[in-house]
Amino acid sequence: MAMSGSARAGDGFSLIELMVTLAVLGTLLLAVTPLVRDWMFDTEIRNAAESISTGLSKARAEAVRRNEPVLFSLVTNDNPGMLDNNCAVSSTSASWVVSLDDPAGHCAEALGTTTGTRLVARHARGDGAPGVTVEVRDARCQNATGQAQVLFNGFGRAQPAPAPIRCIVVRHPGSATTRTLHVVLNSGGTVRTCDPAATDPRDTRRCLVN
Repeated sequence: MAMSGSARAGDGFSLIELMVTLAVLGTLLLAVTPLVRDWMFDTEIRNAAESISTGLSKARAEAVRRNEPVLFSLVTNDNPGMLDNNCAVSSTSASWVVSLDDPAGHCAEALGTTTGTRLVARHARGDGAPGVTVEVRDARCQNATGQAQVLFNGFGRAQPAPAPIRCIVVRHPGSATTRTLHVVLNSGGTVRTCDPAATDPRDTRRCLVN
């Protein structure tokens, strides 16, 4: 027995219905893609800021624990996700090393060694934040300084020589709509991450002028 037209129509989508569905899905994807992209960039920014803050805090804690100077350095890495011995001190890199001596050219050496740089800890930019950029600025987070190191003494205070990092601006170049975070080191050696877009005095993320 022949099937009625209504029964055949219920077997699946017509070509017009399929085209309308695809058009709607395409529109939704176009609308959502920038949001997803910015969310991913924001995640990288947060990862990098947290990593740098952790490295500074680690260096300070090690200086107090050892009762001797410990150095935090921002360093280059040619291959995201891995530090090698081609590293150099850089104020525009999100990779870092905590060491008892200058780490330039020694970033891939074994941690805890008693010779060479005596590395304590390290982190490569590509670990969770491959696309971020950083810039070291003055205590008001306004002007670039080119400083890339902090030497903490046994009391956990940043020493004047080498001139210490005071503010690290972390951003992502992939989008102008993503946020920027600041990692700030005050004169007493305390590390804090803040959001310059937060202006409410009650907001704990707000950046405070040193």
